Amino acid sequence: MVAVVTLDEDRRNSLLDCCENLNEMINWLDSIDSRPGLEELDSRLSSMEINLEGLKEHIGYTEDNGYQRNIIKKTEHYEMVAITWRAGQDTPIHDHNGSDCAFLIVEGTSTETVYELDEDNLAVPSHVRHYAPGEVCAAGEPDIHRISNETDGDLINLHVYTPPLFAFDVYEAA
Repeated sequence: MVAVVTLDEDRRNSLLDCCENLNEMINWLDSIDSRPGLEELDSRLSSMEINLEGLKEHIGYTEDNGYQRNIIKKTEHYEMVAITWRAGQDTPIHDHNGSDCAFLIVEGTSTETVYELDEDNLAVPSHVRHYAPGEVCAAGEPDIHRISNETDGDLINLHVYTPPLFAFDVYEAA
């Protein structure tokens, strides 16, 4: 199960005051009047340094079996979300149904399992990638994957969806 928390304006402003690079990214995203490309997002996220302690003061985790989406900002062109997982938590197998996604690993090791659909439309793992802090994963459509925290520590990823994630399809594992 996913928990969704939208930062209110005061909390977002407080976060952006202590995380200058997040503020710069949002200012850039707000300055363009179209959907940014994955290559540009990858490049900008790759060069970002995040004030981890400042970020942690403004976001949270769910203790359920799922994960938590901490929505920092959402416009018609993009959505910026700090997604958090405790040890052993994961997303369902899903796609992004029309949205591109790029994310920076801020803390922990992020495991991405990529799937292909078999003849029965069931998800079959095709490969697994592990991302360390500072690395970026950029996924265009039609990427079917699961993100998980297979470590004993916490995981924080900073996601940018373009356009915002309005819907996604969930798939059953083979």
